Amino acid sequence: MNTSAVRCAGRDDRWDNICVFPLLETFVAVYETGQFSIAADELRVSQSTVSARIAQLEQRLGTPLFERHARADVTATRAGETLYRSAVKLLAQWRQTQEDVNRARQAHDPFLLMMSNTAAVALLPRILEGLQAQGALEHVDLRVMTANSDEIVEAVELHRAQMGIVEKPVSAEGVVRAALCDDRLVLAGEHAHDPENPATVWLLREHGSGVRYYTDLFFSQRSIQPAHRVEIAGNASICACLAAGIGTSLVSQGVVPAGVPTADLGMDFSRRFSSVTPRSGLTGMQRGICRQITSLFAARLHPGS
Repeated sequence: MNTSAVRCAGRDDRWDNICVFPLLETFVAVYETGQFSIAADELRVSQSTVSARIAQLEQRLGTPLFERHARADVTATRAGETLYRSAVKLLAQWRQTQEDVNRARQAHDPFLLMMSNTAAVALLPRILEGLQAQGALEHVDLRVMTANSDEIVEAVELHRAQMGIVEKPVSAEGVVRAALCDDRLVLAGEHAHDPENPATVWLLREHGSGVRYYTDLFFSQRSIQPAHRVEIAGNASICACLAAGIGTSLVSQGVVPAGVPTADLGMDFSRRFSSVTPRSGLTGMQRGICRQITSLFAARLHPGS
């Protein structure tokens, strides 16, 4: 570290703490080499600069630090011995501080984005494309996890995640909710057009998921009490069953496998994906990423829905 690059601003005492490091570095070099000329070579400065710095340091401390001898050799005075022990520690602390600051400056903020299963399939490609285009991925360590909506809200409220995207109405004191875009649910599968059929095998998402919330709403509206139900944690497995001609389920229109029959459920089942973020505790960079993600969907809401 060449602290000689640090500039001093005259004799103003306010600059003492800044100017002292090149002076101490020069002092240590002279102490350890025993000659001003050798110290100048090591520091890559002129010998006159070394002499001036030692003179300035002696003036500030009010005492000689070296005894000059023949053949340009110097030895430390008692005051110089004392200063050397402290100077070595101070310079080591200063170098470590600079390294710590540089690491902090270069470090990326962590950012955990938690998404519901459907949201991950429908929205994640658009989010990653948008963040990459804006250069945002260079500033955060982004991780993406899928979970059901209730788990996401809890993680955000407890500051375990920086942002969540959910697919059902949520209300929690510690989070801020913002609408992102609309998503239409449909009934898909072998009995999509005959949901009251008692032979229907219902493929249900787990409790706490957004789709399960709307599935229970559908059952309530139609007074359906399923005789055959299979609970499956994850859209991918449900869609695989539907593609194989097995079962009936409420799913997002955008993830229905090709060729699977569907039935429209009306506007009651046109929902909105929403973001949830903590009310406090985000860094400036993390909050900026949240705003960037939200802005990617700002114009994708149906008026009046």
